[in-house]
Amino acid sequence: MKEKQQEVRLVYTGVRNLFLRIITAPLSFIFTYLVAKYLSSLPNGEVVFASWQSLYVLVLGYFTIPADIFSTLTSRYASENKPVGGIIFFNLLIGTISSLIYVFLVPFFVSAVNYPDYTAFYMASLMIISFYLYRITYAIARGKTPLVIGSITMAFQIIRLVTVIIAFYVFHLSILGVIYAYFLGYLTQTILSISRIKANLKIDFKSALITIKKSIVTVIYYIQLILEATIVWITIILLHNDIPVAYFESALIISNVVTWSYSLYDGLIAKLSETKDPSVLTTSLNLFFFLSTLWLVLVISEGHALLYHIRRDYLTAIYSLIILSISFYLRGLYSIFYTSIVMKDKSLGLEDSENPFKGITAKLNGTNIKLSAIGVIISAIAVYLLRDKSPDLIAIGMSLGLLINSLWLTRTSYSIAKKEYNFNLPKKEIIVSLLIGLLLSIIFLHFTFVSYTDMIIYGALVSFLYLLLSYLFNPYARTFVKSTIREIRKILM
Repeated sequence: MKEKQQEVRLVYTGVRNLFLRIITAPLSFIFTYLVAKYLSSLPNGEVVFASWQSLYVLVLGYFTIPADIFSTLTSRYASENKPVGGIIFFNLLIGTISSLIYVFLVPFFVSAVNYPDYTAFYMASLMIISFYLYRITYAIARGKTPLVIGSITMAFQIIRLVTVIIAFYVFHLSILGVIYAYFLGYLTQTILSISRIKANLKIDFKSALITIKKSIVTVIYYIQLILEATIVWITIILLHNDIPVAYFESALIISNVVTWSYSLYDGLIAKLSETKDPSVLTTSLNLFFFLSTLWLVLVISEGHALLYHIRRDYLTAIYSLIILSISFYLRGLYSIFYTSIVMKDKSLGLEDSENPFKGITAKLNGTNIKLSAIGVIISAIAVYLLRDKSPDLIAIGMSLGLLINSLWLTRTSYSIAKKEYNFNLPKKEIIVSLLIGLLLSIIFLHFTFVSYTDMIIYGALVSFLYLLLSYLFNPYARTFVKSTIREIRKILM
């Protein structure tokens, strides 16, 4: 009975947070569409939109990468009720330093793009500081009170959308309006996280310093992210042209929706702090392959329409979208394994004196970064070879490195997690989900619908067919659906 209750908690947390993410999906789509449409409609709009995307990647792809250096261990220690208040201070300090470095380099960044808006580039430093605060408080919430993540994310979507609408249509701002929207959104999440989490927020600098020291192990992983983020700027330097980046980023915006399904394992850290039972991973994998595959199919099947509504020219970026969507899907699988490895790594314990650089997490990250560099090089070579081709083909070349890296991450993390937990891999459920997903993706990619009505109809049809086939052939899906119906009946009664 105890194991059953723990499993329900894990599944309930993930499904609830994903549900809240889904019901706020229209807000996110409206925001993304509004920003792309508004900026692209301005004089020289293609350049303005590409410049915003370059700025966004620069700020959130480079200068905010250290924001998550402490997040993984902070989540673990929060779940173990260790004091984590001190690490908030240090994360804010690093965010301030990162912002100052960014401000110093703004003249160089502006010279690299074709849209010299110094005010927007300088004000983007607000995004950096607020992001650091948001990420560390989010990490604490994920470790200790994962159920609040869904509602906090909902608040972010609302505040961000309202702010950008006011900025665009009342104050007639362009890129600056988007920056303010993100800043207020991150600030709202931070305030709500601090007020709602039930963690030990005692400011203990000794514990914070230990966290910083042991988090150096995870720095390797974030160096890998920096390498991947260079793909955009390598392309700009090689081609002296922002247009292929606009195609790539449009595909990236839509494919990034796949990451919403990561909410399914929001409760994994809290769960593994209670028990290291291998069944926890089996349950997480069942849930991931059942629902994340559905989410992947929806993104791919609606890809044409979503690209069309950003800008008709971007329709040809569909293949880049597919590659990036699969890449993000694999990253979700990797995150499950990576989280389980960190939670099992004794050398990363707050009160453990083992050398963290000899632990299993350090071994994993050290192996992955070597192949990540190769992935980036492959993308750079592809971009160079395709330099005289159309922007959509160059975008495919940019996407290849991310897919290669994702495949390697998944492979290496699985092998270590399997060794540490010896969990049962639900092979039948995985194969069934992947086959159903592949079949529906191939079928619906042939429908090039673009109207919002058709998007709703075909989206509902894809979901219905996926759930029906899963119910018929996937044992876990059948159990999940029956349990969900049972829970709904209890609520209604």
